[in-house]
Amino acid sequence: MCEMLAIASPTPVNITEVLQWSCLLDEYGVAGYGWGIVWTDGSTIHRYRSVDGIRQDGTAPRALQNLTMTRGYVHLRRPSLMTTIGYVNAQPYITPENDWAFAHNGYLERHQEFRAQYQNRLQGTSDSEVGFHYWLDRVTEGNSVTQSLAATHQALGGKANLMALRANGELAVYAGNEENLVYRFRLGAVQLASTSLHSHDLFLFDTVFPGANDIERLAPGTAIFMP
Repeated sequence: MCEMLAIASPTPVNITEVLQWSCLLDEYGVAGYGWGIVWTDGSTIHRYRSVDGIRQDGTAPRALQNLTMTRGYVHLRRPSLMTTIGYVNAQPYITPENDWAFAHNGYLERHQEFRAQYQNRLQGTSDSEVGFHYWLDRVTEGNSVTQSLAATHQALGGKANLMALRANGELAVYAGNEENLVYRFRLGAVQLASTSLHSHDLFLFDTVFPGANDIERLAPGTAIFMP
């Protein structure tokens, strides 16, 4: 399930504005059971996450007030398995070195086949965290971020929209959940990529991003960098 939103801007965007977009995605989409945001200052990744839905999270407006970002993304959670609701399963995931972040929308059907392989690295119980470590291993082996995202979906199966952020600003999006399509578009100079509220029409742009232009739907299996 879940909804996701990536932002790449040539100039700083106030995170308060990102929260406004995200609250609308949460209201109209399939989420409400935890959320998180990651962004980079060019050398390290910063993260905020909560087990509360973004619209119920009274701490976020104060904690993120006056902060800006140029590259990052938001994950709004609705777990495939409700028993996984909890802080340790709130996304995005980040490495201990704060140099990579990863998030997933959908359900990775073969996650149990790989869980034992990563058991000593897992903090939570979700399928998405297994996907995170599988993807990270592919990157560590020298594959590109986009190649690693596609390989993760291929190996673990199921439905997968994926986003990844590197501390240096490298931002990638993968579309692989035909129940929740991904669109890339612009608001002025800001480039965004968003899931489609699990709605196979353009309601996303009628309600959340009415000023969007250069709208492009990513074909299933497509991985892109956000320049």
